[in-house]
Amino acid sequence: FQTGTDENSLKNVQAAERAGMPTAVLVEQNSNRFRALKTTLGLSTDDFIRTSAEARHVAGVYKLWRSCAAHGDIYKRAYRGLYCVGCEQFYEESELTDGLCPIHGTPVEHVVEENYFFRLSAYQDRLLEHMTGRPGWLQPEFRANEVIAFTRSGLKDQSVSRTNNGWGIPVPGDEKHVVYVWFDALLNYLTVAGYLSDDEKFGQWWPPSVQMMGKDIFVRFHCTLWPAMLMALGLEVPDMLVGHGFWTSEGEKISKSKGNVVYATELVADLAKLSGTRPAVAADAARYFLLREVPFGADGDFSRTALYQRFNSDLANDIGNLL
Repeated sequence: FQTGTDENSLKNVQAAERAGMPTAVLVEQNSNRFRALKTTLGLSTDDFIRTSAEARHVAGVYKLWRSCAAHGDIYKRAYRGLYCVGCEQFYEESELTDGLCPIHGTPVEHVVEENYFFRLSAYQDRLLEHMTGRPGWLQPEFRANEVIAFTRSGLKDQSVSRTNNGWGIPVPGDEKHVVYVWFDALLNYLTVAGYLSDDEKFGQWWPPSVQMMGKDIFVRFHCTLWPAMLMALGLEVPDMLVGHGFWTSEGEKISKSKGNVVYATELVADLAKLSGTRPAVAADAARYFLLREVPFGADGDFSRTALYQRFNSDLANDIGNLL
C-alpha cells in the first residue's frame, strides 16, 4: 500500500511562480502536508515516494527511456496540439466541451514545440489481444468496453517530453527536454515495488493483483500507455485494472486545480467536535461514509449533510444500538 506525491508537472511550476518561490520548495511543502496525513488520519501505508526527489524513481525513468530508445520506440518530431495544464494532457478538438477542457472546464493552450514521442501505435494490436483475451482484466465492464473501443479507434504515438523549463527529469542525452510527467509518474508503481533496487522484493510484489485509479486517467493512461510501457520493459502487466468513479462536490469533480477540495483533516476535526468523539473515531466514521455512500465504480456527490446523516442514522442509531 503505497502513496506519495507526483511532482514533475507544469502546473507545479506555475503554482510556484504565482507563490513567488522555487518549485522545489513548493512541492516539498505540499509533500510534507500529504505525508502528515498518515499520522492525522491513522493511515497504514507501506511506502511514500516523491517523484522529483528520489534516486530510485529517477533510475527507473532512465531505464524506461533507454530501453524504449534502444528498441526504436522513441523518436523526435515537431508537434502542435491543444494542451490542458490541469490534466497534463493533449486533447483533440473533438474531445473539448465548447472549446474547453472536458474535465476542468478551463481553456486549453495551443502548444507548438519539438517533442520526443513513444511509439504507442506499435503496441495497439498486442494491447487489444490482451484486453479481449483476458475477460475481467479491465473493470468495471462498462469501462472495459470504453477502453477497447478507444484502442480499436487507433492509438496515436504519445508525446513523452517537454521543453526543459528548469523542472522535471532531464531526458537522457538531451537536457533541452524533460520527461513528460505521465511517462515519469507511472514508474513510481515499479520503483516502490523494488524495481532495479531490490530483486527479491520486486519478485514478491510484481505484478500487482489489482490497480485502482480514477476514471479520467483510466482509458488513456492506465489502460493503454501504462501496459505498453511495461511491455516495452519486458515486464508483466497488472492482473487487473479498475477505474473508479469521481467524488464530486455540489455536482463538480473535486480537483486541486479547481480549488474545491474537501480537506480530510478539517473534515475529521469538525466531525469529532460535533459528535463529541475522538479524532480516530471520526476518521473511521468518515471511512465508513466513503465506502457506504456510493456503489463501487459509480460517481458520488459529497456533502457534509449526507455524512452527518450517515453518522447519526447508520452508526449511532442502527449499528450503535444493535451493539
